[in-house]
Amino acid sequence: MSGAKVNLAIIDDDLKIRTLKKYPLSKNGKQIVVISGGEGHFVPKISNTSYIEFPYRAITSPWKVSFRRIYFAVNKAKACIDFKTGDIPLPSLEQLEAALASTMLGKIGVEKPDIPWQLWATMIISGLTLLLIANISGVFA
Repeated sequence: MSGAKVNLAIIDDDLKIRTLKKYPLSKNGKQIVVISGGEGHFVPKISNTSYIEFPYRAITSPWKVSFRRIYFAVNKAKACIDFKTGDIPLPSLEQLEAALASTMLGKIGVEKPDIPWQLWATMIISGLTLLLIANISGVFA
């Protein structure tokens, strides 16, 4: 991998960008290497028209406007969105099935966890406080 990194916004299935970070380019500079834990890595291809440049002002020089280049890709897609042609590549069926299998199948048959001890402690303290206030106000007299 080369040392160059680019900004990539990963669009989830619900059309929200939850990840906007710098990722390294591949050796040939034509793909972004996105590696996250487990089954979550993919390598989208980039082109000269698959980014948008956003203006920003640096803290060190607020009088100068610079531009930040951000690439956009749908999660698990083979390529980034091409803004010139309007082409939005989607993940392949095999990638979608693998992603669903890694996330959803592990949760089948798992019961919901019990109430955590912090919630129990908060409820007990609230109950004792309520009894104390009721006793002070003369409810139990």
